Amino acid sequence: MKINTEKTYTWSKFVHIFKKDGVICLVHSLTMHKVYGDRILEILYEQSFRTPTQITSAIKQLQTQYSYEVIELVIHDLVNKNLLVEDNEADRQLYTELFLRGLNLYTIKHMYFLPTNFCNFRCKYCFIEDDGRPIHPVKMTEEIAKKGIDIFAKLTENSNEISMTFYGGEPLLNAEIVYFTMRYVRTLEKEGKFKQPVRMALITNGSLVDEKTIEVIHEVGANISISIDGPEHFHNLSRIDTEGMKTFDTVTDAFNRLVDAGIRPGVSCTLNESNIDCIDEITTFIIDQLKPNGMGFNILLPRVHHSTHLKNYSYEFAAGQLIKAFTKLRENGIYEDRMMRRIRPYISGGFHLKDCMGVGGQIVITPDGKIGPCQAFLGYDEFFPLRVEDLHTRLAELDSNELYKNPLFDEWKHRFPLNMKECSDCCAISVCGGGCPYAAYVNHGSVWEIDERVCAQAKNIFEWMIWDTFDHFSEDPEQKELNA
Repeated sequence: MKINTEKTYTWSKFVHIFKKDGVICLVHSLTMHKVYGDRILEILYEQSFRTPTQITSAIKQLQTQYSYEVIELVIHDLVNKNLLVEDNEADRQLYTELFLRGLNLYTIKHMYFLPTNFCNFRCKYCFIEDDGRPIHPVKMTEEIAKKGIDIFAKLTENSNEISMTFYGGEPLLNAEIVYFTMRYVRTLEKEGKFKQPVRMALITNGSLVDEKTIEVIHEVGANISISIDGPEHFHNLSRIDTEGMKTFDTVTDAFNRLVDAGIRPGVSCTLNESNIDCIDEITTFIIDQLKPNGMGFNILLPRVHHSTHLKNYSYEFAAGQLIKAFTKLRENGIYEDRMMRRIRPYISGGFHLKDCMGVGGQIVITPDGKIGPCQAFLGYDEFFPLRVEDLHTRLAELDSNELYKNPLFDEWKHRFPLNMKECSDCCAISVCGGGCPYAAYVNHGSVWEIDERVCAQAKNIFEWMIWDTFDHFSEDPEQKELNA
C-alpha cells in the first residue's frame, strides 16, 4: 500500500536496533517484525523520526546519500511493519491486548506430582538437597495420590492440553505410588473425568529404573527423562549418591536398558561449574552416545541459604554455551527445550507470555498433600497454602477460578514480563516469559524481581535468532530479502 509522504511518523517505543558485520536490523519487540538493511537503517534510527517527522522531511535529509526511490522503499517497509507509527496509540493498544491475554492466562493444565521429597543422590549443585532447607523425608500415600489426581482432573476440565511431571526428590524411591498414579490417570481418562489425554513424564536420576519401571512406562505410554551431565568424568564430578559414590555407570546402564526395551528416553543435563566450559564434549557425547528422544539443559538455580554458590558461574556465558550446543544438536535432529521455548514464538510470530507454568498454569502436590504453585519451594509451607484434603471435600464446585481465590496463587498468576516494569522496554520481551519466580525470590526477596538466568538467555538467544534468520536468507539467493 502506498504511503502518504506528507504524514508525520515517529519510532514505535518498541523498536530496537542490532548491528553485525555492517548489517543493521530493526526489530519490533512485541510483534517481532524485522527489517534488515545497511547503514540507511542506522541513520534513520539515530537521526530521523526521533520526534514526529514528516516523511518528506526525512527523505530530504538522506537524499545526498541515497536515491529517493531507495529511501521511500525503506520507509514504506518500516511503516507497513509498524516500526514507524503515526502516534503511540498503536503501541498502547498492542501492549494492552497482550497484557490482557497474559492476565487471563491462568487455566490449570499441568501438575508436578512429588511422590517423595527424599533423594538417594547428593548432587553438588542441587537446590533442593540444601542443608538449610526444612525437609523431613516423607512418602506419599495412595489416598493422597488418588485425591490429588481427582483434584487435577477437575481443575483441568477447561484445558485443551493436560500434562503432569513425576518429580522429587527421586520419584522412584516411592515407585509403587508412581505406578499406581500413572494407572489411575489412565483409568480416569477412560471414565471421561480427564477431558483430554494426559501427557505424563517421569524425571528420574535413573538409579532405580528396573523391569517394573519399563513395564509400566510401556503400559501407560509415559515419557521418561534421565539426568546425565555429560561423559563419565563430568557426570561423576557432581552427581554422586548419598555415600559419595560415582553414579555414571548406574545411570547410563538404566538409559541403555530403556533403549533396549524400545523406549527412547529424554536427557536432562545441568550446566554446572564443573562442566560448563566443555560444552562441545558434552554435546558430542549426547549426539553420539545417547541419541535421546529430547533433551533440556538446566541452568543452575540458586539455593535458598547458599545463593553465593554461583559466584563462579556466569549466566551470560551459560547462555552462549546453550546456543553453541543447540546449533550442533540441531544439525543432528535433536532440539533442546530451553532454546525451543524462545524459537517457537519467534518463528510463529506469537508471544511467549509465561516461561513458568507456576504463574497460572500448574499445581504442585507434595508428598504430605500440600498444594502450591512451585516445586522449587519444597519444604517451605508458606508457598503451599492449600491442602489436598480440603480441596477434595469441595471437588464438585472446584475449578481454576476457585483455586486462584487464594492470595498466593492470585499473586503468581499476575507475574509475567508485560506486568513487570523492568521488562517493558526489553528487546526480548516476546520470547522471555519472565523466567523463574523462585530464582527471583531467592536472589532478590521477591518473585516480582528479575531472574537473571533467563534474562541472559532470552536476550542472547533473541539476538542469535535475528542473525541466524539473516544467515538463512543469505544462504539461498532466491529467498534472500532484507525485509524479514
